[in-house]
Amino acid sequence: MQESAATGSFWSRREAQASLGKDNGLKPFTTKVFYAAAQGVTAGTAFGAFQMAYYPDRFAYAQKGTVLSGPVRSLNYIKHAVFRPAMIFSAVTVTYAAAESFLSEIKGTTSKDPWNSAFAGAAAGMVLGGFLTRRFDIATTSAIGTGLIMGLIDFNGPNIICDPDTKQARCFPAKVSTVFEESEELKNLKEKYPAFKQN
Repeated sequence: MQESAATGSFWSRREAQASLGKDNGLKPFTTKVFYAAAQGVTAGTAFGAFQMAYYPDRFAYAQKGTVLSGPVRSLNYIKHAVFRPAMIFSAVTVTYAAAESFLSEIKGTTSKDPWNSAFAGAAAGMVLGGFLTRRFDIATTSAIGTGLIMGLIDFNGPNIICDPDTKQARCFPAKVSTVFEESEELKNLKEKYPAFKQN
C-alpha cells in the first residue's frame, strides 16, 4: 500500500511538473523508446548508406581466395551494409532510453540524474560492444567508457561545450549606449593609420 502511494505521488508530481513546463525532458517510457528507436534506425541507415557509397564494390571471395565473377549487389550485401548498422544503432539507443527510464521510475526521480545516464550508458555500451565484437572483455570496457562519458555529459550539461552565462552576456549586453563609442583598439588603429582617422 505504501509502495502504491509512493508510485502515485511520483506520477502526480511528474504530471504537475510537466504541466508547468518543468518536466526536464522526462517523457513516458513508450514515447522515449519510440523516439530512441527512430533515431537509432535513422542514424544506422545513414551510416550504412555512407559506408555502402564509400565501398561500392564488395567482391565475393571463394574459400581458396579466388575472386568470383562480379561484385555482390544482392540483398545480402544491402543487409550487411545498411540493415546491420540500423539494427545495432537502434538496439543501443533503445537500451539507453529503456534503462534510463527504468532507473528514473525505480528511484522516483522527476529530474535528470547523472547516475541514471551513467548506468544507462553502461548498458548501451555493453550492447554495442557485444554486437560489434561478441567478446565479453571488450563489451565490458565499452560499457565502462560509455557509462563514464554519458554520466559526465549529463552532469556537465551544455557547460561541456560553452559557458552559457558568458555567451548570453556577449550576445545581449547589459547596457547599450545611444551614442557610438570607439573602443581602445579602434582608437589605437586610427592613431597608427591617420589616413583612416575620419572613417
